[in-house]
Order: sequence, then C-alpha cells, then structure tokens
Amino acid sequence: MGSFRVAKQFTFDAGHRLVSHPELCRHLHGHTYRVEVVLEAPSLDPNAMVCDYKALSLLVRSVLAPLDHAMILWREDPLRGVLEQAGERVVVLDAEPSAEVLAQHLFSEIKKVLAQAAAEPQRVAPYRWRPEIRLVSVRLWETPTTWAEYSEA
Repeated sequence: MGSFRVAKQFTFDAGHRLVSHPELCRHLHGHTYRVEVVLEAPSLDPNAMVCDYKALSLLVRSVLAPLDHAMILWREDPLRGVLEQAGERVVVLDAEPSAEVLAQHLFSEIKKVLAQAAAEPQRVAPYRWRPEIRLVSVRLWETPTTWAEYSEA
C-alpha cells in the first residue's frame, strides 16, 4: 500500500555551546537553524492534501518560538545560571545541544503538538488535523552544509 509524504522547512536563530567539545564549539556561538519536517499519510484529505501547509506552520512555529533568539544549553552547563540570572532567554536540554540532540528534541516536541491538534481540532481552526498523519522525520541544518536528522523508523 502506498502513502503520501510532504515536507516544509522553517528557520530560527539561536545560540548554543558544547561544553565537552575539544575546540571552538565549546564557546558560545549561534546559528541560523533550518528545520525540515516530513509528514506521511496513507490517504489525502478532502482537499487532496496530506495536510494544509498553513496548519503545519501554525503547529511547528509554536514549537520553534521558545527557541528563537534563545541560548540552548545542556542542563549541566556552568554558564546556565549566569545567563538565566542575567535575564537571557535560556532553553535547557538534558544533553549537550548538538544538532543531533536538537533534531531529536524537535521531533519529540513536534510529535506532541501534532497529537494535540488531532485531539483538539480548534488548535488549527479552520483547518482539521487528521490523526493518521504521521511525523516521519525532522532534519536540522546547523550550517548550509551540515545537518542532522531524527526519526523513529
């Protein structure tokens, strides 16, 4: 049996650092991240779509908004408290915020909001989110030439 796939890309700007990195990445620095979200469904909706791209945008942007112009840090980063006390936007992860870890984090968060949209149709009104739409993968570009991808398959 066949299936349909669609994808949409998004961007956000954020800083991070990798505390245990042996070279420059151990310093605070930033990226314009590009995120590609791939969805799959066994059939099309009444509009001949997997989903409306605007509905997808509303859901994914709700996940990306807290990350935009934030410093993404590992829970154990010694600079975490200093930056939080200074009033900086800090997003805390349970692991070093590598591209791989961020891709997995985004996958998890996007999967949650897609499930909520299927359970609560008003979240993307006037669009409807079908429960059979499956998140296939999240690909995260850290630079124009490097990316990491996470999927559950």
